[in-house]
Amino acid sequence: MASRWAQVTCFILIVIMNLSSWIDIQGIMVELPLIIPLLPEGWALPSSMTICATVAGIAPILVLILRCYQGKRFSEIPFIYIIIIVGIISCCVLAFFWQRTAFIFGSQRSIWLLGGVLTLSTVDCTSSLVYFDYMKRFRASYLTAVFLGEGLTGLIPTLLVLAQGLGSEEVCIPIVNGTGFTAQYTQPRFSVKIFMFCIGGILMLSLLAFVLLRWSNLVLLADAANPQSPDSNQPAEVIDRAESMAMIPETKLEKCSSSSSSSQMSYKSYLFQLTLNTIMSAFIYGCLPSLSTYSMLPYGQKAFYYSSILNPLAYPVASLVSIRWVTMSTLATILWSSIGFGLCVFIAIIAWQSPCPWWADTFHGGLIMTGVWFITILIVAYIRIAIGNRIRREWLQESAMFYFGLTVELGSVIGSVPMYILVSVLHLFTERQPCQRYCLK
Repeated sequence: MASRWAQVTCFILIVIMNLSSWIDIQGIMVELPLIIPLLPEGWALPSSMTICATVAGIAPILVLILRCYQGKRFSEIPFIYIIIIVGIISCCVLAFFWQRTAFIFGSQRSIWLLGGVLTLSTVDCTSSLVYFDYMKRFRASYLTAVFLGEGLTGLIPTLLVLAQGLGSEEVCIPIVNGTGFTAQYTQPRFSVKIFMFCIGGILMLSLLAFVLLRWSNLVLLADAANPQSPDSNQPAEVIDRAESMAMIPETKLEKCSSSSSSSQMSYKSYLFQLTLNTIMSAFIYGCLPSLSTYSMLPYGQKAFYYSSILNPLAYPVASLVSIRWVTMSTLATILWSSIGFGLCVFIAIIAWQSPCPWWADTFHGGLIMTGVWFITILIVAYIRIAIGNRIRREWLQESAMFYFGLTVELGSVIGSVPMYILVSVLHLFTERQPCQRYCLK
């Protein structure tokens, strides 16, 4: 009974630790309906935030170089501590200064918010590499906990936003002695400052979970409870006393993993899976965030608000689906990827038509686009999880998950840089101005 409890506790601790991977950036993203009307960038703010995340992609490259240089001496443990602690500090700083701007390059810019996004993106992008690399110390069955924790990074901020309530709805007030209107915005139940402090508190829990994984014997007990564990009949002294303590040896882990797989993945198949993960990451982390405002706000602030709430829920739903259907065949992966690609193109077309896309300012239009966004993210997220699970089970190399994480960052760069040029440099997408009427027939 105690060992079974240790298995469950270990799984939960891995989930909580992985909340620190993206919960801070996800928190800022779900706050966009409140933030965008109050900052000078307007609808282009998501594009600026995405390019900050792209610049932050330099950090994983440095980690990759360091890993290649140090070889087997490389340890991801210090990076995990840095990621979580920097995230806590950054959330506290943003709580006080997110709305401050500075005049740079000829216009007012949200320097504090964008600086915070850059810092958080730097540590979060690095987490895509080191967290997956850290999981080589565990059995393959624990990889689901990583994806579940990553999925909850969207769910938890969403629950906070629901508690916060709808805000920043535009209220047009007639100008005294004038013919125009001025915009005022409704207030939520609690401020962005309180929201960021809540995110910082969750990161503290992640730090505590990681410390318990590192320094307690919970994982050791959980492995001992597994009847198929190669160490189940061995005394604890045989297990490495250093950072591999309470974790199964990598060589034995691979033998255990391979027993559940009928054959090893070919090198060509491995490259194909990584390429597909790069493409999916380009859409979900690069292209779509920059188009969110232009594809949703023409249907109203409420449509954007509910879309911001529902979209993060797609990640945990995809994680739950992956528990039942862990992997997909290559043919199924290609089929679902084609469907996801088609939906992404549809969202891009709607954004291109802004400020007057199909069904603009209608309830059914907002309902359709909210559903399209949710289904798109659900499909792409599940494809990514299925690819990761298949690589982890069938490509029996120590660096497999490290390069899986690297393709996530590569895809983000490939998707975000062109979108930033289109949105913020060439201004090919058009936003609406407050208290003006559009799409009159």
